[in-house]
Amino acid sequence: MNLDAVSTALAQISFTIKSLSKKNFKNSLTEIANLVSEHGFEAERHLYQTLISYLDLQSIEQNGSLIKRSENIHLNYWLQEIPSLISKPNFVTLICYAFDTAIAQQSLKLPSPPSNEFLTSLCKLFKLNRAQELIFVFALQNSIHTELQLLIHEHIQQRLPEFIRIASGDNGMNETGLIDLSTEVLHSLLLFIQQYISNDSIGPLIKSEEFEKFLDVLRKEYPRERIGNNGSVILLPLLYSSHNLSIDLTSNQLLSDSNNLPTTVWQMDGSLADVILEMGYNFTACVEDCRNALIHFGLQELKPSTIARMLSVMIKTHSGHNENTHIYDSNGTDIIINNEKNSLQTWNVDTFVLAINDLVPTVNWKDVVKELDQPGFIVRDRQALVLLVTALRRALPVELYIDLLYGRWNNVEGQLSWIAQATRHPDIFCFGDHPAHPVLIDCLKHPLDDTKETWTWRSLNLIECLLRIADTGLYSTVLEIFRHGIQRSGELIFLGLLQLHTVWTTLKQELLQLIIPTFLANSANANPLLNYMWNSQHHTTALRTTLLTSLADWYNRANDNEQQQRLSRVLEVVQDLKTLPTLLGAQPMTFILDLACLASRRGYLKLDKWLSDKLREHQELFVQTTIQYVRKKAPQLLLPPPLSKDDINFKSIINAETINVLLTVLQLALPLITNNELIQEIQTMLSTAKILNTLTSTTTTTITTTGNIFSNTNLNEQTLQRPNSISLSLNPQQLYHHSTSFTPSPTNPSSGLSLTAQLRSLLSKRK
Repeated sequence: MNLDAVSTALAQISFTIKSLSKKNFKNSLTEIANLVSEHGFEAERHLYQTLISYLDLQSIEQNGSLIKRSENIHLNYWLQEIPSLISKPNFVTLICYAFDTAIAQQSLKLPSPPSNEFLTSLCKLFKLNRAQELIFVFALQNSIHTELQLLIHEHIQQRLPEFIRIASGDNGMNETGLIDLSTEVLHSLLLFIQQYISNDSIGPLIKSEEFEKFLDVLRKEYPRERIGNNGSVILLPLLYSSHNLSIDLTSNQLLSDSNNLPTTVWQMDGSLADVILEMGYNFTACVEDCRNALIHFGLQELKPSTIARMLSVMIKTHSGHNENTHIYDSNGTDIIINNEKNSLQTWNVDTFVLAINDLVPTVNWKDVVKELDQPGFIVRDRQALVLLVTALRRALPVELYIDLLYGRWNNVEGQLSWIAQATRHPDIFCFGDHPAHPVLIDCLKHPLDDTKETWTWRSLNLIECLLRIADTGLYSTVLEIFRHGIQRSGELIFLGLLQLHTVWTTLKQELLQLIIPTFLANSANANPLLNYMWNSQHHTTALRTTLLTSLADWYNRANDNEQQQRLSRVLEVVQDLKTLPTLLGAQPMTFILDLACLASRRGYLKLDKWLSDKLREHQELFVQTTIQYVRKKAPQLLLPPPLSKDDINFKSIINAETINVLLTVLQLALPLITNNELIQEIQTMLSTAKILNTLTSTTTTTITTTGNIFSNTNLNEQTLQRPNSISLSLNPQQLYHHSTSFTPSPTNPSSGLSLTAQLRSLLSKRK
């Protein structure tokens, strides 16, 4: 895969979508699917971004009685794509990119003033069921546009309580469409809902008992005994709490003579952990009490799995568990000596580890860590991480178990919860302090921030582990962990991704494209980092393509006020990388044309010859791109011609010389164009430009210098015949040079024939 191949594929996708009809619908979709399959993330993202630009949502809704939706070919394509789109692991990225780009380019306009009906109509138009609707709007929360975020917030406030109520009914799974969701999509939906419920800033949107009732419905569909056998194990921590994962003992058993229970009962997974939970925090009040309690239960030889189970219960119940149940021996004596009420506010895990080591000196704590890979283990918050790290730090050095944390777990959700909390709280556990393979930073010219938040990401093992976990159905969760890390340590993560030479996944590519814009504007290490990426000896073509498309995306997603500033930065970068010819060799698009014009003004490019080459290669596609560019840069050319300088429509053209060159191309390419509307638009531009040139003294001077490209043209007649093809031989090396050897001009004598002369000569030979 190279940039030219990718840009060709993107252009082909755009053309195929534009040319969609009932007759070619099936074949076109097959062709696009093949292009996406071959070219991956860029093509996939471009597909949805292009497709949404063809949906005139306002027009469809306002004229619903006149326009049959079944006849809207692009809407039909959307309807066919949406079920598979929602199921994609990178759905959030794809849908946000499509909407954000469409909004930035004004091909999709949000209602003004904001209206809740916009999203309601949109979901209805896309025929989303209730579950799909929530997933859709939850994903759009990540939009960069504040106006859309506001609409999403209001929509969720309205729809989420209603969804929970209906889903909790007798036929809720079917009515809401939950029954049709894949395990991965359902997992993402539950995470979204949990996040909203735990967000105090939005108020009590859903009561806890309502959410619990909703979970009960899901538990019937995903019973605990089958959840690990049907690929839905990632739902386990979300659907079942700790008390559901262990064997229940009656209160009579707990309060009876514990010696009457055989040792085999206590060795059963979960039983001892439950009893300790009933005993409360005072179980770890002191080493002697903890040791006596364990001996009382006949556990002089504790298995690593039992210890891991007890530790898992402790980190899940680190607060709010102040009630203690008294356990008596055969003489009726309370086995816990220190039973002062509320004497402890959490588990003393130091005491617990010391008691275990005292009771079982030969215990292998590395095996205990290995046994944490069981369904009951999850690290929910900072305090849980504190207890876990404190216990393990007391038991063994981090270097002895860190490889187990990076390994492959069955309880991937539990593993990820540990990693997630550690990356958020590096003051407690910093991966950078214990990297098996550190990220190399020799290429950086400026030092990174010397903080734990930065250095916790200096571990290739951590980054590789997260990329692997993302492929287990936890893509969106892993992406959020990386997003959080990028805010603090984007440069380290960027280098780490590049140094994982054997790994190339969709998430890795998405992360690179996510990170590049973060340091383009203001990072002192931007150029060294981009040079490191460009000169990588692994996945070279894929990395270079990703870099150049990231630069184009950064430009495209800016508003009009920011675009020129970003374009200057892009030109600076590609000049530093010596990649300007490569980038300008891509398929024509507004970004490429704008970059070429700026490069010409800076003296890096012979614009007239570059335009000739592009016209030869792409013909009408290039003409369409040029028209689109001129529309944007000189919109006054499409207004009624001004009668004088005082006319309200009079406005001089910025970068008039460049616009004149482009208009020359359009004028001489008229015989190549078959679309009458485009022909008329070009003629209008030429006519208005001639008037503006006459009214503007500076432009008049330019016209005199350039030979007045409009004076000898009859705009009402096409005197040139349409050639069968254009063949114009140019030496690519002649296109690029230093600013000291060239002054941009459509008739630059140092470059030989002018653009006008070249094209006229070419076309006359084709008559």
